[in-house]
Amino acid sequence: MASKKTLNLDNLAALGPERLAAILIDVAAGNAEIKRRLRLELAEQTGGGDALGAEVGKRLTALRNARSFVDWQKRREFLKDLDQQRVMIVDRIAQTRPDLALDLMWRFMDLAEPVFNRVDDSNGSVGDVFHTACDNLATIAVLARPDPASLADRVFTALSKNDYGLFDDLVQRIYPALGEMGVDRLRTRLTEALTSRSHGGNKRDRDADAFRRALQALADSESDVDAYIALIPVEDLDRPSIGAAVGRRLLAAGRGNEAFAALERAKPTPPADRSRQYDELYELGYLRGRDDVWEEVYIDALDAKGDGERAQQLRRAAFEERLSSESLRAYLKKLPDFEDVEAEDWAMQHALGFRSFPAALYFFHQWPNPAYADQLVLERASEIDGNAYYLLDPVARQIEGRHPLAATLLRRAMIDDTLDGAKSSRYKHAARHLLECQSLATMIQDYGAFETDEAFTSRLRASHDRKTGFWKQVAEVSGTPP
Repeated sequence: MASKKTLNLDNLAALGPERLAAILIDVAAGNAEIKRRLRLELAEQTGGGDALGAEVGKRLTALRNARSFVDWQKRREFLKDLDQQRVMIVDRIAQTRPDLALDLMWRFMDLAEPVFNRVDDSNGSVGDVFHTACDNLATIAVLARPDPASLADRVFTALSKNDYGLFDDLVQRIYPALGEMGVDRLRTRLTEALTSRSHGGNKRDRDADAFRRALQALADSESDVDAYIALIPVEDLDRPSIGAAVGRRLLAAGRGNEAFAALERAKPTPPADRSRQYDELYELGYLRGRDDVWEEVYIDALDAKGDGERAQQLRRAAFEERLSSESLRAYLKKLPDFEDVEAEDWAMQHALGFRSFPAALYFFHQWPNPAYADQLVLERASEIDGNAYYLLDPVARQIEGRHPLAATLLRRAMIDDTLDGAKSSRYKHAARHLLECQSLATMIQDYGAFETDEAFTSRLRASHDRKTGFWKQVAEVSGTPP
């Protein structure tokens, strides 16, 4: 049984409403976020969905009119405030007033440009809020049942101003709410807009491409493969990515021979040094080559044609060449019982000796196989690139529970890279990594040939003592004097 001092619903309720209200007033006095939340709750309590909608509307207007830049210190609070408005619209207002919620959600989406102009979204978290809101918009539209023609016009307007790609999936998601009349109107407006575009020179028309993709989304929603293909410019049918898109849809429609023909037409030309191409991709942080999707669909087409043996050969080759986990899973799935176990053991050994350390580490992270990731790090520690933080950080978090030494080595590599390169923008992250290494030290019984925690920290002090910005961050993170 939980202690009566534990912060849970029952224990707090036992304090009584008056005491809790007094505590909330006290806490809200210095916290704008709590004040806004309490006002929203009071608005709904006194006036229902309409009053709550009015309060949310006021906040949306304030957010739209604001001009000051949101720095990193206020970014988290701002993001929470933004998402709170979305949640109120979806979870509260839409339940009783879906029509009002739909209007508010359109207004919420209109915040995208002014918000992106005020906030650094390098990690994509602000964009995630708006992408989620776009999904919510489609869901609310089904509940609200707006006039189909008006909804189609609003969707068209959104697609015409889709500078941030937030409405890329809107057509398929909102399709059920459009109805036959709305679909016809949207198709007409998109077609007119597409045909009115000038066809000058060799320059690609981004707006025309956007209207074409929206029409293709309508075709996909109606499972009309031929309409989808008819919208593709003839010259694009030779592109591997387009051939894969066409081939996948034809396969789904049971038209295997046509799919194979479309894929053969768009067959990519192998680079002179394909292995080097993938090494460069891994170094840049990309996870797939340009033609991998084409290959996956081509293999599926071989299966559909009954050429399963050739399909298996290509799956194995794809794994051997670039450690494609998707290809390996498909390869193992097609093997007879018990043969897959032996084949998986072979695959893990192949990955351990793969030419590219980051590719091997990413494979073990994605598979996932923390034990092999640990072995890879310990055996090939000299190959760790500390600049690959986008890979090392999540792997370290994944394996630290059972493999603290390997996780420590990954974090040390990031720390060394940051300090050796005097990358001051990463000092805060490096300080966090140092504290994480120190917290793992008690779990490590034997450092083997690697530095102990004390030796590593002493080396940092000796080599980078003058990087006061870093040591200040360490003090802030640890809560100790610098």
